[in-house]
Amino acid sequence: MGKPHSEDLRRSVVQGIESGMTYEEVAESCGVSVSSVSRFMTRWRRTGNVSAEKFGGYKGYALEPYKNWIVRWVTAQPDLTLSELEGRLAEHGVVVSQTAIFRFLRHLGFTFKKKPARSRTRSARRRRGA
Repeated sequence: MGKPHSEDLRRSVVQGIESGMTYEEVAESCGVSVSSVSRFMTRWRRTGNVSAEKFGGYKGYALEPYKNWIVRWVTAQPDLTLSELEGRLAEHGVVVSQTAIFRFLRHLGFTFKKKPARSRTRSARRRRGA
């Protein structure tokens, strides 16, 4: 993945254009594309700043605003399925995938554990002898 051009280079592009050079001349002298020169100038004219916008970073969860509902539902009924959660959210106008729900539950620290009363079944081949 690429990274943003330095702020010094961006300032040089703006200074070159403001000194009367053409976009092509500035692009050639600074070693960038004409479209980059255009983007830098558009940003300069619109904001008065040449620095790059935020690059990369953290993306939050779509279900974060509904955290209280989800926590309440899952604590009241721990064996609630993803499908049932999806249905409850849809009743409130929230349409998300089951994968998004699963990831959000994992983010909140909820895990699905089997009931402790259940024991492991034995293999049919491993029977005790008479």
